[in-house]
Amino acid sequence: MVKRVVLKTLITKLEEINRTVEELKKSLGYFERKYGMSTEAFYQAFVQGSLDDNMDFFEWKATKDMLDELKIEKETLLGVLK
Repeated sequence: MVKRVVLKTLITKLEEINRTVEELKKSLGYFERKYGMSTEAFYQAFVQGSLDDNMDFFEWKATKDMLDELKIEKETLLGVLK
């Protein structure tokens, strides 16, 4: 019984992560189209300090960071479910 509840909770969490990942990817796509560069290229330029202090850039970085964290969390949960 407990195992079933825990399994259901983990699956629900994975579904939530998947939904959030899709939303974050849409946000990244918006920034990529708006600024004409990939998130990877943007991130390199941002961390090197070669971009200005545009608030979009801080949001773009935060969005990428959140996506990266969720990918790690998802991998961890999938590992638990195996």
